[in-house]
Amino acid sequence: MAGKPGQLSDLHWKALALFEEGNLIREEVAAACGWKIDYLNHLCTGDTSTNGEVAALFKTEYLKIQKKQEEETKQLVANNTKSLQKLITRVIDEINSKKKVTPEDKKIISMYTNAVAKCQPHVSVGSVSFSYVKGMTPEELIHEFKKLKSVAESSFERQKIDRTKEL
Repeated sequence: MAGKPGQLSDLHWKALALFEEGNLIREEVAAACGWKIDYLNHLCTGDTSTNGEVAALFKTEYLKIQKKQEEETKQLVANNTKSLQKLITRVIDEINSKKKVTPEDKKIISMYTNAVAKCQPHVSVGSVSFSYVKGMTPEELIHEFKKLKSVAESSFERQKIDRTKEL
């Protein structure tokens, strides 16, 4: 499946190009290259025990693509949030200039507020949703949210604390 030892083949580069386009999921990329999904997963994780040195090279290129896509997404979120905030400000100024706020105006403000909330990356744990905190991995966020959930749940279990005996 690989080209020369220690080099990526044309098929590997094709898979990387498909990932870079960002339109296909792994299963579709594997099918487009004629690979089994397990092989592609091993390449993406850099599993050299099953795929040799090529897996490490593939993983390096794959991580570059992921990092680039992550930066593009962050930039899009920032740009969209900025544009949306400007639009909301303009609409709110328009509404404030009116003598009476109509139900339609309230609906528009609510719609924009929801749009701002939804354009931010977030993590859901159970039925509770939390905003993304910079600097934490998804695993750390989930652990933190579980900790917070247990603290919140235990706050409802109030009990009388026995008085300590004096020494």
